[in-house]
Amino acid sequence: MNSSFIRKYSANTLIVSILLLLFSLFLIIKPVTSLNFIMILLGCITVLDGIIHIISYFSSSAEFRAFSFELVQGILGTLLGFVFIFNPQIIVSFLPFIIGAWIIVEGIIKFQFSFNIKGNEAGNWVILLLLSILTIILGFIIIFNPFGTAIAITTLAGIFLLVSEIVNIIESIYVLAKFK
Repeated sequence: MNSSFIRKYSANTLIVSILLLLFSLFLIIKPVTSLNFIMILLGCITVLDGIIHIISYFSSSAEFRAFSFELVQGILGTLLGFVFIFNPQIIVSFLPFIIGAWIIVEGIIKFQFSFNIKGNEAGNWVILLLLSILTIILGFIIIFNPFGTAIAITTLAGIFLLVSEIVNIIESIYVLAKFK
């Protein structure tokens, strides 16, 4: 492989890793601000997507429009995007409820499954039962402490990103030194 290509690739990777490392520190130090920023960014993307659907609806043929939901998609997407942009804290506080409810439903399904395999003489059904109860409890913790959960997840994501980018930086420096 061409050593100049490897050096250029590693240098670009190093720059991106440093930027992501700074972002990871922001996630760790300012999780609430980070969540709001992410929601605003997601809102901008959703507004843009909504506008694209609206333009697509009006620029398509009449036959296509007769069976298209793009106008409705576009309007709803644009409105939802503006909610994300102007009220990011509402979305941040609402998202853990959805995640918590999903985890509770999954726990209930696992709970039922543990009893289903008990009747089939499976030996580890008690472990599955305990894990399902733990899953249900976790879901309720998320629902009853949504803001704390969102902050913890953001901080944890920042820590994982930080470790990953430190590894990437070390790797890029090593490659750059190796292919001088």
